[in-house]
Amino acid sequence: MQPSQFIGYMLLQTTAITSIVGVKIYSGNRPATTLTPCINFYELSGGNKKYGIWTESYSINCRDSTQEKAKILARLVDDLFNGTSGTGIYGSVTGFSVIQSSSKGLRGCIPESDSNIYNAPVDIQLVFANNTIS
Repeated sequence: MQPSQFIGYMLLQTTAITSIVGVKIYSGNRPATTLTPCINFYELSGGNKKYGIWTESYSINCRDSTQEKAKILARLVDDLFNGTSGTGIYGSVTGFSVIQSSSKGLRGCIPESDSNIYNAPVDIQLVFANNTIS
């Protein structure tokens, strides 16, 4: 499993998130015709590898028709990857060995005037064993 597949998997396994967006969760750019609410995510950095451990950062963009709704979705994403006590996700998830996930928190809310929607991005960081990637 690739890190982006892991992120998509975790988002789709979280009922609080899918009850809002359904399956409108995309790796890479958001399809232009996608209605809100939806989520898209992409890698922010090329990652760091040291002693067999990878660290990669991703932006998870939570979009909805109002600023308030986008922020609610972003808080759910933050809760998923940061955990209730800052522990985040760790352990083996479908063969992907996560050492730690953490969220850098909600970075505000960006109005997208071309589509009349709001984007509440959340940056996360994954730390995982190199041998876990398939």
